[in-house]
Amino acid sequence: MFKNKVFLVIMILGIIGIMFYSLSGSESYTDTVKKQRDTFLKNLMSEDDSPIASLKDFSGIKYFDADKKFTIDADFKAESAGQGMILMTDSTQTEIKKAGTATFSVNGKTFTVSLFDEGEHFLFPFRDLTSGKETYGGGRFINIPKDNLKGDKIEIDFNNSHNFYCAYNESFICPIPPKENFIDAEIRAGEKKYKE
Repeated sequence: MFKNKVFLVIMILGIIGIMFYSLSGSESYTDTVKKQRDTFLKNLMSEDDSPIASLKDFSGIKYFDADKKFTIDADFKAESAGQGMILMTDSTQTEIKKAGTATFSVNGKTFTVSLFDEGEHFLFPFRDLTSGKETYGGGRFINIPKDNLKGDKIEIDFNNSHNFYCAYNESFICPIPPKENFIDAEIRAGEKKYKE
């Protein structure tokens, strides 16, 4: 009887130890977002037409703290209408393929926004109530990996939103988010304004 109790205690302690080890070894959401941001900056710096590589006063990218509440599961509705047009900052229009719409709620309000097909990912250009205040006035974008689409649901992580290149360098031409992509809520996630 005593041996059984000792064995049971050892077994329970072993299970607790394994659980503690496996949980402590897993990467936190904040660590994952930090790695994604580091990769984004590294890629941005190494591009041939980098908007920041030639800037003498570049001091890094500022972000809101990672916040999982801005990772949203949206309803996705595919569209097969073909090419659409998006207005650029130089007043020209560029053809872009509309992939569909995503519908989600933020702070009790529901929004339906347009997503565009850019090959490996969906482009989601948007503006919100932080635009022109804490974030770039021209809006931000998220490159949503296509594997975030599962059936009729798509995960949108606003922690991965970034400024358009013209936020760093005015010689760049950038898309203007379409009016349906204005989110009447504060999206305090992702990249902040480059310059105050």
